Amino acid sequence: MKKRFYILLPIYFSFFVGLGVYEITYPPFNANSARIGNYEIQFYTIPSIPEVGKDTKIHFHFIDQDGKDIEKFRTNLKIYHSDDLLRSFPPAEYNNGKMDTNYVFEEAGNHILRVDLLDLKNAATTSYAFNVAVIPVYGTIFSYLIIAGVAGATGIITAIVIFQKKLKPKNRL
Repeated sequence: MKKRFYILLPIYFSFFVGLGVYEITYPPFNANSARIGNYEIQFYTIPSIPEVGKDTKIHFHFIDQDGKDIEKFRTNLKIYHSDDLLRSFPPAEYNNGKMDTNYVFEEAGNHILRVDLLDLKNAATTSYAFNVAVIPVYGTIFSYLIIAGVAGATGIITAIVIFQKKLKPKNRL
């Protein structure tokens, strides 16, 4: 029975390590999608929590109502912070349903990314605003917290194993 306990320890430990790696790699922030008219706009940033003063990749994916990439479309992007226009990307044509751009956020806080999609079939414009949270030192603090959590779990497991061996009753025959 006690041997089974030792078999489960690596599984338990690997769960926490895997969870930590997953959360660092794919945190569930700054990813969103919205259905506008006959189209869906999917949005995410890399890194998922942009940091002030660091380069951020902004990715948009435009698909139609059947889930297929829009072959040719025209769109523009405007970035706002506290109702002030920070940057306006001019309208441009894109292919294969994807639009990528890089941007460096200079201030912490909530930024609004407004996307205007021009439907080339009927010349109608649809718009949507996405929120992006930008904070000064998220990545560093979050990584340290995950490492501390994994180290704490490792310490607890190690203490259990060591104290279990020391407290084992000795059979004297």
